[in-house]
Amino acid sequence: MKDKNHSGKSDPPQKTEHSGGRLGTFAGVFTPSILTILGIILFLRLGYVTGSSGVARAFIIIAIANVVTVLTSMSLAAIATNLKVKGGGDYYLISRTLGMEFGGAIGIVLYLAQSVSVAFYCIGFAEALSAIMGPTFFLSPRLIALLAVSAIFALAWIGADWATRFQYLVMLLLGAALFSFFAGGLPRCSADIFLANWSQPTGGPPFWVIFGIFFPAVTGFTQGVSMSGDLADPGKSLPTGTFMAVGLSIIIYFAVVAVFASVLPNRTLMEDYQAIKLVSRYDFLIDAGVIAATLSSAMASFLGGPRILQSLAADRIFPFLPPLPKELERGTTPAGLFCSQES
Repeated sequence: MKDKNHSGKSDPPQKTEHSGGRLGTFAGVFTPSILTILGIILFLRLGYVTGSSGVARAFIIIAIANVVTVLTSMSLAAIATNLKVKGGGDYYLISRTLGMEFGGAIGIVLYLAQSVSVAFYCIGFAEALSAIMGPTFFLSPRLIALLAVSAIFALAWIGADWATRFQYLVMLLLGAALFSFFAGGLPRCSADIFLANWSQPTGGPPFWVIFGIFFPAVTGFTQGVSMSGDLADPGKSLPTGTFMAVGLSIIIYFAVVAVFASVLPNRTLMEDYQAIKLVSRYDFLIDAGVIAATLSSAMASFLGGPRILQSLAADRIFPFLPPLPKELERGTTPAGLFCSQES
């Protein structure tokens, strides 16, 4: 299963990375990556980060966090363009560069983390929906979470193509929520408020505590890598889609912090996790954005986890994990659960 080019030359992506997948750069890499990056932290914690650290420190936090993601994206691009990429996402790339031992140790943790995160995100979706609907809503949060997991499972079972269509709807909701935020905030921006919020307020938490709160927001770019087995041209799509998602998210995070700091005082941002609603023009679009953020993250994990597990099984790293079925032709087995693997 090891992919080595004994001649020392890189394989042309257009010839060696053809795995039968049909997803392109936008649908297969950019969409899941940007939807996971622009997640719940953007809507419910970025205001707190801005108010607790001040504008100057908030910009530094975003810059440091994205230096990590940019460097990682550069490493990803170097690997993806010099390797015959198959299904398995992060695990496949790690195991083919650092060896099976490192790959197996990291891959099993990645699979377990993505599996558990599906429940985590669906519970977050259920809590958000229950809060929006009020205490009189006839469904309990647990039942809502169960229905959400079932719906995402159905989409994943049908195939990655249908899951991608669902992610387009989620992207539309996220775009509408951001539009509502900027439409309500930009006309109210004040240079005096911005300058007053420049420094950290007295009694604010330490720098690295705030950094730890924000940093998970920028790690979502790896979700696009998980779709490597469904891409028509992984060598081209992985670096391009990842850089597009990371670059756009950097612009959005800096812009949101600037608007927050120009509209609301630090104290309000620190104390009100729903401060984004105070800035936005249409509150219901923010609620839709929160729901969309949780569902998109759950969908990305639901699609990525099984692909990692199948690649682990195909490499026979763990004796207790037998090889899982391969998809011989698209549509013969549920594409949402198993990705194509070449022998």
